[in-house]
Amino acid sequence: MMTYFLSLGSNINAKENLDFAQSELNKILINTKSSSIHKTKAEGFEGDDFLNSIICGETKDSFDELNNKLKSIEDAAGRNRSAPKFSARTLDIDIVLQIDEDEEILFESDEIEKYTFVSEPLKELLK
Repeated sequence: MMTYFLSLGSNINAKENLDFAQSELNKILINTKSSSIHKTKAEGFEGDDFLNSIICGETKDSFDELNNKLKSIEDAAGRNRSAPKFSARTLDIDIVLQIDEDEEILFESDEIEKYTFVSEPLKELLK
């Protein structure tokens, strides 16, 4: 089993979209844990505040298999993939950590150091 830490963010119907994501992730991950929800200012563009959280859980899925499932959840929430990188989002889910059964880090996103909306909720789950 792999343990994944996922960063979730939304600033369009944010609470509803984060709840939707949590529900969908509970279908594909086991032993899930969630950080509290953090409210952050939009970065890179003018827009409504984001709600962000981190969810961790376990699955046998590979990185690519899980990432494809995450994109499907984003699409089901109405994600507009033609929008600019820094723009309003219905739902954004990114893998920020992948840890194997021996507790070796296989993937660590640079977003952990770049963005407090990733690092702060992540700290809650790593305590």
